[in-house]
Amino acid sequence: MTSTDKIHPKFTEAMEKLSAMSEEERLSEENKDLFEQAMNYAPLDIQPKLVAIRKKYDELH
Repeated sequence: MTSTDKIHPKFTEAMEKLSAMSEEERLSEENKDLFEQAMNYAPLDIQPKLVAIRKKYDELH
């Protein structure tokens, strides 16, 4: 079983919504909960990328 077989539906839902947004929208305060949902359900191999995005978000806010 590969890591893609274990992707949680809540992660997929959050990433689909976030992917449709501009970077500015993704990093906005309004979408913080959606980003947190992606972080909470992300597969382990994707988490480092999301941590880097969270750091960028924290620097903006």
